[in-house]
Amino acid sequence: AEVAWVRIEGVGEVEYLSIYGKEEGVIDYEEEQFLSWMEEESDGSWLWRMTLVRVTRGMAGLYQCQVLLEDEPVSTRQVLLAVLDPSKVEHSTKYVITKQGGNITLDCTDFEGEDVNWTRLGDKSVVQSGKHLSLIRVDRSDSGIYICSLSGGSKTISLLVEHVPTITPTKPTISQYPGYPSSLSCQVTAVPVPAVSWYRLGSPQGPTMIKSQGDLSMVIDEYRDGRMTSRLIFSNVTQEDYGQYSCNATNMMGQVFATVQLVFSPTPVLTDSSKECCLTGGLLWIVVAAFIVLYSPL
Repeated sequence: AEVAWVRIEGVGEVEYLSIYGKEEGVIDYEEEQFLSWMEEESDGSWLWRMTLVRVTRGMAGLYQCQVLLEDEPVSTRQVLLAVLDPSKVEHSTKYVITKQGGNITLDCTDFEGEDVNWTRLGDKSVVQSGKHLSLIRVDRSDSGIYICSLSGGSKTISLLVEHVPTITPTKPTISQYPGYPSSLSCQVTAVPVPAVSWYRLGSPQGPTMIKSQGDLSMVIDEYRDGRMTSRLIFSNVTQEDYGQYSCNATNMMGQVFATVQLVFSPTPVLTDSSKECCLTGGLLWIVVAAFIVLYSPL
């Protein structure tokens, strides 16, 4: 079985945006606008997600999540996307993206009264008083959640400053015994949304890009406030899997990578996910974002 995201163009007409199959992995047909990935949940199920990059009014319309058998949809769920005029939408949290080195003023003039204070989440001290918060020559350290408040209420603004991605491996070296599951992971911080990929190192032909297929899969946790985590999952480690891997992140600001290695362990290393994997009874559960569930024997 396969899962796909499509956009409905008309009666009987669809545009395929992305598709996932166990052998081919994830294929994005419009990478500059739509990014899809499989995300593993804590209960062992999988979510089929799609992110729309820099939403425009032209993206409004009807989208469909499909489960495919032999290229034919057997189950679908539709999502209607409406793109609204930002000036007419009330947000509990407002997101602001700005370029590094520029100046920006955060606005809180929609509150009545003069006694307005600005604070930053995680810091109780008042950053500035007044309905405007001016930040000069911003850099990454200025990114964060700012709160303007007075006795009548508060408003939250999440400021994201564009910057080259940074990558931090969760653990630079992972050990595992053959025949057991394992995973490599890296935490990525970047604005705007980065494209994350994994490469196998050490080949005479040079780095080889990895795709989700067979016992190997890649998942990305939800991108939020400029951060995400990417994981390379081995459902059954073999001798050929041992070696160095590269986690790469790219956005319009630049590209970076970090290396992680998988090494032999003389004894099995059992994590909570490993134990859960061993108790699944040989079933792979895929839960798509529209909460469609299917299963197939491995």
